[in-house]
Amino acid sequence: MALGRAACLALWWVAALPAGGAERDVAAAQNGARATASRLVDAGSPYLLQHADNPVDWYPWGEEALDKARREGKPIFVSIGYSACHWCHIANRTLYSNPEIAALMNRWFVNIKVDREQRPDLDALYMLATKLMTGRGGWPNNLFLTPDLKPFFAGSYFPPADDAFGRPGFARVLRGIHSDWSERRGAIERKAEETIRAMQAAQQDGTAAARPVDAAAWLAAAIGRLEAEFDREHGGFQPARDDGAKFPHEPLLALLVADVRAGGDRAARDMLLATLDAMARGGVHDHLGGGFHRYAVERSWSLPHFEKMLYDNAQLLRVYAEAWQLTREPLYREVAERTGDYLLRRLAAPDGGFYTAEDAEAEARDGASYLWTSAEIEAALGGEAARAFLSAYAITPVATQREDDVLDGVVRGVLRVRRPPPADDLPAALAGHRARLLAAREAREQPARDEKLVLALNGLAIDAFVVAARILGKPAYLQAAERTASRLWSLAYDERGRTLHHEVYRGEARGVGFLDDYAHFGVGLAALADATGELAWRRRAALLADDALRLFAREDGGLAMASAQQALPIVPIERGDDPYPSGTSATVRLLLLLAREADGAPYLRAAERVLAALSARVQDRPEQWPALVATAVELRTAALARHATSQRAPLELPDSANHVAIDTSFRRLEGHDEIVVALRIAPGFHVNANPASYDYLIPTAIRFAGLEPAHIRYPPGRLFRPAFATDGLMVYEGDVELVAEFRSGALAGRKAIEGELGVQACDDRVCLPPATLPVSLTLP
Repeated sequence: MALGRAACLALWWVAALPAGGAERDVAAAQNGARATASRLVDAGSPYLLQHADNPVDWYPWGEEALDKARREGKPIFVSIGYSACHWCHIANRTLYSNPEIAALMNRWFVNIKVDREQRPDLDALYMLATKLMTGRGGWPNNLFLTPDLKPFFAGSYFPPADDAFGRPGFARVLRGIHSDWSERRGAIERKAEETIRAMQAAQQDGTAAARPVDAAAWLAAAIGRLEAEFDREHGGFQPARDDGAKFPHEPLLALLVADVRAGGDRAARDMLLATLDAMARGGVHDHLGGGFHRYAVERSWSLPHFEKMLYDNAQLLRVYAEAWQLTREPLYREVAERTGDYLLRRLAAPDGGFYTAEDAEAEARDGASYLWTSAEIEAALGGEAARAFLSAYAITPVATQREDDVLDGVVRGVLRVRRPPPADDLPAALAGHRARLLAAREAREQPARDEKLVLALNGLAIDAFVVAARILGKPAYLQAAERTASRLWSLAYDERGRTLHHEVYRGEARGVGFLDDYAHFGVGLAALADATGELAWRRRAALLADDALRLFAREDGGLAMASAQQALPIVPIERGDDPYPSGTSATVRLLLLLAREADGAPYLRAAERVLAALSARVQDRPEQWPALVATAVELRTAALARHATSQRAPLELPDSANHVAIDTSFRRLEGHDEIVVALRIAPGFHVNANPASYDYLIPTAIRFAGLEPAHIRYPPGRLFRPAFATDGLMVYEGDVELVAEFRSGALAGRKAIEGELGVQACDDRVCLPPATLPVSLTLP
C-alpha cells in the first residue's frame, strides 16, 4: 500500500542519516532553547502540568501553535498522552527533560502537548493515523505533521539514543525529519496526502446505506465472533496485539450480561463467568485495595499494567454487581463491593465527582507501591498469618530493570489468588490480613491521581453506582451518585447557553463538551431519576438529550463526536465501543430511556434515526458495537416482558413499514402492460423520492422477482426542508402511484407477480430504519 511505503520511507530517512554530527546540530540549536515562561502552566491538565517545566517550548493545542507553524513553515511535533501513562513518564524523563534534545525540538519544530482525555477527537484522529502508518497504537502517541495538520511520521516511545534493539534515537529521528523537510519537502507533503487519503478510506464504512435494525441477529453474530476469539484457558479474549496485552473489554462483558439476562444460550454465560472468575483472581485485580488495573501484560491476568482508570472500574462495578444478581455467586458481590469502595476511597472528590485515574508509577517505578515479597508480607503480618495468607495468594514475580525491585535476591511480585483457587470462602476469611497489608502498603509512596472530573466518565460512574446501589442494597452508593450529579450539574452545565463543559478541574469548568459527555452524563441522570423518582433528574437528562441532538446531529442521521471541529484535516468518527460505550451508543441508550415516558415519542424517533444511520456498520461488525447491541437487546427483552404480563403487542423499534401501506393493480394498455403500486403514506410522514436527494438516503424503489420492467415511472417529488437537511429533500407524501411498464406479452403465461418495495419513511425530525414491503399481484 502507498501508506506502508510512506511509513517505510520515514524510517529510511532516520536509518540513512549518519550517526555523527549531533554535536554540531545541538550546538547550533541551543539558540532555539525555550526562553519564555511555560505555556502549559494554566492548562488545567495534570498531564500537561507534568511537562510545564520541560526545556521544550511546548504549546497546548490551539491557534497560537497552529498559526506559528503556518507562518514559519515548520512541521509540527504533537505528543498525545495522559497523566497515568507509564511510557509517557519515561519519555518525559529521558527525552523532554533533556536540554540537548529540547534544543533540537525548539529550533526545528512547533511542539504541541495534548492530553487525550481533554481532546478525545484529536486522540481518535491521530491514533488512527499512527495505526495505519505503523500497524499498532499506544501512548504516548507521537506524530509529525505538516503545518496543515496532515501526519507523515508516527511512533510511540523513542529512546534518547540508538539502542540495542535497532530503534533509532530521538535526536536522530529529529535530524532525519528536519533534513528531509528542508531538502525534500514535496515528497513529505505527498506522503502526508497519502496518509490522509488512507484515513478517509478507513472511515468509509460510516457512509454505508442503512439496513434493518435486528437486535437478535446482531446479538447472535456478536456472540459467535466472540466465541472464536475467546481464551478458553484463561478467560477473556485473545490479545490482538503482538505484545500479548489483554484488556477487560468491559462493553463486551456487558453484552454477555445482556445476553444472559435475555435468556441466551450457554456460550455467553460460560464466557462471562470464566472471564469474571479469572479477572477477579488474577493480578489485574487489586486484592488489597480493591478495583482493577487497566490491563494485563500476558494471558493469565497475573501481571498487570498498573494504572487504574475510572472508566474501567465504573464499568466493572456494574458488571460484577449484575453478575451477582444473575448468579448469586458470592465472589462477584465481594468484587463489586470492593470495587465500589475503592472508587469512593481513592477516586472520589470530597465535594462530589470522581477523578479520572491513578498513575501506574510511584517512586518513578512502574507498580512500585503494589509489589511484595514473601518476606515483606511476613514482616507485616507475622509468620503464622503470613503462611495462612500465602496459602491462598501467590506472588507472581515481575520483570525488573531496577535493582530497587530486588530484595535479598528476590524479585518483588504481584498478588493473585492461587491456581487452582483455594476453598471459595478462604480469601474472604482473610479480609483482616488484607486490611493490614493495605495499611502497610499505604505507608509507601502512593501513585499520583489525575484530578480532572471528566463529565462522560462521571456519567459512567453515576450510572454504575445507581445500579450497584439497587442490586447490592448499598444506600451509600446512591448518595455518592446524587452528590456527583448535583455538583457537576451546578459547575459544568450552562442552562442559559444550553451547553455542557467537558471537565471540571480544581473547581473550574473547562473545555467544550463532546457527544459522550452529554450522553453518558445524561444516562447517569436518567438512572438517578428512575432510582429516586425525582423529576428534576429526568428534566435535566432530557435537556442533555435535546442538546446532544441539536449540537451533534449530522445530515445522514448519525452523530458527530464534537460540535465544532477545530481545523482538523478530516472529521474523526466513532469506530465502536472501546474501552467504554461510544457517545453514539450512549446517546441511543439515553434516548430510549427517555422514550419510556408518556411524552417520549420524539426521543424514540430520534433513536430510530441514529440506529438507522449506524445499522450497516453494526450489522457488519456487531462485536465492535457491544454497548449499542446490548441496548437494543435490553429494549427487546423489556418489550417481550411487557407483552408477557399485559398481553399487549410487544414494543419493537418501528421501521418504515409502520407508516407506509401499499395496494397493487394491473392494467393492460395498447402496446404495453402496467403494474401500479399505490402507496398510502401516513400523515406526518414522507418517503424519499426516486432518485433520493443524497446518496446516504434510501430511494423508494420497486423490484420484481424474475422480471425486468421496460421502464418504471417514479413521480416527481416535493421539496421538503427539515431541520437536518437545510438544502431540502425531494419526498413523496400522502397517496402516490409508482408504475412499472412491461412490453406487451412480457407477462404472458404468468399467474402471479412477486416483488418488493424498498422505502425509508421520515417525519420532520428523523428518518426511520428502511423497510422492504412485499409486492404481490394475481394476474387476470
